[in-house]
Amino acid sequence: MTCNPNLVERVEELEHLRNRLIELEELNKDYLLMIENSYDAMTIADCDGKIILINPAFEKVMGLKSSETHGRKIKEMLKEGTTDASAALKVFETGKEETVIINTNTGRQVLSTGVPIYDRNGKVHRVCCNLRDVTELNHLRQKYQQTQTLASKYLCELLELKTPKSSEFVAHSIQMKQVLDTAYRVANVDSIILVLGETGVGKDLVARVIHKASLRNDFGPFIKINCGAIPADLLESELFGYEKGAFTGANKEGKAGYFEVADKGTIFLDEIGELPKKLQVKLLGVIQDQKITRIGGVKEKEVDVRIIAATNRDLEEMVRHGDFREDLFYRLNVVPLIIPPLRERKEDIPFLIVHYTKLFNRKYNLEVKFSKETIKVLSKFNWPGNVRELANLVERVIVISQESLIKPEHLPKKYYLWDQNLEKNGSELKSLGDAVEDFELSLVKNTVERCKSREEAAGKLGISLSGLTRRMRRLKQVNNEAKFDPGDKG
Repeated sequence: MTCNPNLVERVEELEHLRNRLIELEELNKDYLLMIENSYDAMTIADCDGKIILINPAFEKVMGLKSSETHGRKIKEMLKEGTTDASAALKVFETGKEETVIINTNTGRQVLSTGVPIYDRNGKVHRVCCNLRDVTELNHLRQKYQQTQTLASKYLCELLELKTPKSSEFVAHSIQMKQVLDTAYRVANVDSIILVLGETGVGKDLVARVIHKASLRNDFGPFIKINCGAIPADLLESELFGYEKGAFTGANKEGKAGYFEVADKGTIFLDEIGELPKKLQVKLLGVIQDQKITRIGGVKEKEVDVRIIAATNRDLEEMVRHGDFREDLFYRLNVVPLIIPPLRERKEDIPFLIVHYTKLFNRKYNLEVKFSKETIKVLSKFNWPGNVRELANLVERVIVISQESLIKPEHLPKKYYLWDQNLEKNGSELKSLGDAVEDFELSLVKNTVERCKSREEAAGKLGISLSGLTRRMRRLKQVNNEAKFDPGDKG
């Protein structure tokens, strides 16, 4: 009996279809298992915006029961407030993949991404949505941001502790900003710095700025020694220390010198020009070898010290006259830092006045202010004592003033009359003797006008009545000469 070829082919085709159907069923089971066991919620909406499939994770992620959601239109749920956003509806509007953030009734945040499925005509037929609970992720992100903010805050506080506060160092002029910039740039190298400037310009403060901005601030102290304030016979023992029994009256246990105490830190040798020649040699050895030997000792000890020296004297001139060692000068003059006097940076004066006013008001629990006119007057003064003189004046005026607002007339005559003399004399250049006489006569004139009698005026000025009379005659003579016009000579 022969087989019908068509029948055989039919049977083989049916067998193939049966096997294929089994494969599809297995594949479908796998897909369903994957969807049902997914940590993320999954939904499918039809072209009418109705939810036709929900996986078990949906209830956990959205906080909604499947029975309350399956088969319902998304628009209705939006109106009811069940959900506040829908990726599926956005996909139907735009025809492309969309992602939204959904805020659930349970207070959780859900990231929903809708993917369009198109029919043969290119229209959106279904929308598959994947919904992920990102509440914990957002919490972690917020905590991370808070941690970063705190880290930045602590870093700023650390830098603030290492860097002098703006309230401690007033630098508004170009000259002082350049000094400060140089100080910061050399802070983290161990080069020796020589700070130069007149008395009272703030050499000590600049040295402290350098130390505080350096890494040595974390490991060692800042030690200041005024070489001119310690007697020469004691200075060596103070700097280098001594062993027990080194000399009569010495501590029985010996004593460490400032160089040992300043180990890992900074030693500031103020008024280095006053250092005796004998100690100049010993200091040169410390700079070269980074070792010290105590008085009465034989054993050298290594020290790790950064040296900053300062002086108001002309060291080069001292070298020429043999008063300062040339080799030590060149060792110290590695990085010279010149601080200009206050008369050359008068734009700093108003800010210094404000700074010291706040400082002394806080110290003495007062509320005194300087008027704009007073600040203007003081800004014209030459300040031979520099910042130290200005600070002393501000403190004195604040302490003794009975007024809450300091006006020019409340200032000591020295400063008030200086301004008047400037206005009177303009740019006229005078000898020191003439300038002193003008100031003296002006002071006499103002005092006499303010007092009821000559005896009172003489008492205020601290001179005898005959001395006052003599100066008044000179004042009259000067006034008469001023009225004389040389053009009348003919």
